[in-house]
Amino acid sequence: MNQTRKMWTSAAVVGVIVVGGASVAAAASAGKLDAVARETRAVVEQSSPTGRPVPAPDSTEGIVISTEVNPDPREVIDYWTDKRMEEAEPMPMPEATGSFEVAE
Repeated sequence: MNQTRKMWTSAAVVGVIVVGGASVAAAASAGKLDAVARETRAVVEQSSPTGRPVPAPDSTEGIVISTEVNPDPREVIDYWTDKRMEEAEPMPMPEATGSFEVAE
């Protein structure tokens, strides 16, 4: 493949990405994302973390409820100092237990 063809291919890929981003931005500014949220009945609740899962009420069966863990990013920045970052230990990787069957 010669250099000119590579350049035009790259330009086409970048153009598709830019057009896609512009359409998402236009949809967001036109309120289309809010309409989708209403259609899917997604709910975002603001609360402090308790360490326990929040049980879904019976009347909201089938609705996704998302709880924001820390609504103030400044608190996170203030908490994670260089010393705390150096002393932090990674979370253990989850392990699958039980057996799994593959449906054919």
